[in-house]
Amino acid sequence: MEPIRTFLAIPLPKTLTGYLKTLPEPMINQKDHINWVKRENIHITLNFLGDTNPENIEAHSSQLEKIVGAYPNFEIGTLDTGIYPHANDPRVLWVGVAPYGSEFSSFKRDIDRELKVLGYTIDKRPFQPHITLARVKTISRKSMFVHKFLSTEVREFNFEVNEMVWLKSTLTPQGAEYEQLKSFKFKTGGQ
Repeated sequence: MEPIRTFLAIPLPKTLTGYLKTLPEPMINQKDHINWVKRENIHITLNFLGDTNPENIEAHSSQLEKIVGAYPNFEIGTLDTGIYPHANDPRVLWVGVAPYGSEFSSFKRDIDRELKVLGYTIDKRPFQPHITLARVKTISRKSMFVHKFLSTEVREFNFEVNEMVWLKSTLTPQGAEYEQLKSFKFKTGGQ
């Protein structure tokens, strides 16, 4: 069976994705080549798994479900805007996310550990939760754009995380298309 590109993510509330979609409107310039993420595709990536054997998804899902189901819902919120890799070479435009307790980092550590056991490669860089808004090809007036983007005030938006999803990513000329393969619910009602 042909491998598929997949990743694990935290979906966001529609009110937040609607707000984030309007955030860059004052900065949009037709001369720039920036692929803004479609509203329905805005999420927090937990782990990019890359090429995945579709035959493993069911078995691996049951392992991941045990971990997710052991954790209570937890709260996170939006932070300021940011740029990867840095302001002189903007490639990814994002909004940061802050956890309000230790549950998120514990959960991420346990998911990473299980993914290693299942044979996936885990990114060695420290995990910095963020919401990708766009991928940059070229910007006509880079320093002005970067200053404007980094000084954009992001409304504080707190929300409860109650689900993790496993998504298939198909690259197209119009951007990535996502298809949900699995959904995993957190334990409700706290500890």
